[in-house]
Amino acid sequence: MSSHPPSSDPSIHRVPADARALAVELSRQATARPELRDIAAPYLALLSAQAPVEDTFSPPSLPEAEVRARLGRGIPALAPEDFRAAPQALRRLWEDVCAVAARHFPDLASPLEAIRQWPNGREDGLLPAAMYYLRGEADLLAENAGLDSSLFQFVLNNVLHPFLRRYASALAPLVDPETWYRPYCPVCGGEPDFAALAKPHGARRLLCSRCDFEWPYRRTSCPFCGNDNPETYPYVPSEDGIYRLYLCDRCRRYLKVIDLRELLEERLLPVERILTLPMDLAARQEGYGIRET
Repeated sequence: MSSHPPSSDPSIHRVPADARALAVELSRQATARPELRDIAAPYLALLSAQAPVEDTFSPPSLPEAEVRARLGRGIPALAPEDFRAAPQALRRLWEDVCAVAARHFPDLASPLEAIRQWPNGREDGLLPAAMYYLRGEADLLAENAGLDSSLFQFVLNNVLHPFLRRYASALAPLVDPETWYRPYCPVCGGEPDFAALAKPHGARRLLCSRCDFEWPYRRTSCPFCGNDNPETYPYVPSEDGIYRLYLCDRCRRYLKVIDLRELLEERLLPVERILTLPMDLAARQEGYGIRET
């Protein structure tokens, strides 16, 4: 049980937006800001590939008492071995994601083709890969197969994302966000890759890199190593004050943050994750990096 006071943000307990809603918002933002069109284009194609899968997928129900017991012990609601999805749907989306990535990033066509062929001849399909991914061990699969690890995990993330968003939507009612001030997602155990400072007082909520669930976390500490020294965990604001790039000098990780207090309208954090990709490049050029999940 956390000793943190309850958050005053009524939007903290939310169901992740689906692929179609994200595509609509991403398209709107790219239309309004032409400089973002090239950034948005591959992700619009990925969301288009994910949408039919997400429309038809219903995650199998998990025992409520067991889920609540896990959460009470600080264990994510979805255990890796509980993940279920039709092997055919996973394989079709695997092919689609590889094709989209190869079309938009032609310089990566060769390693993507090797990744596309990786499931060939695997009778067990991609379900074991999903379990490795949920354990944070997908890099082992890539290493054993001699594949580009970052690219492999990019494909796996985009294949599993629509399924995990549905799991997050189904399990959200069982999560009490006021008792989960942990640095990993209460639904799937994923790390955050984006965050928001909410109205009115700047309470911070993290965005899961795997399933898009959002949960509260301490505003002044690094969610990757717990560093709370402002001298070694500073942030760099954007020129307009809307975004912040938090840089941890202890673990050399970074976190992109949007300050919603600077905006009149609410934003979809998974869309902001995409629109702020230049911030990732800036952080990595300075020697900071996130572990791919």
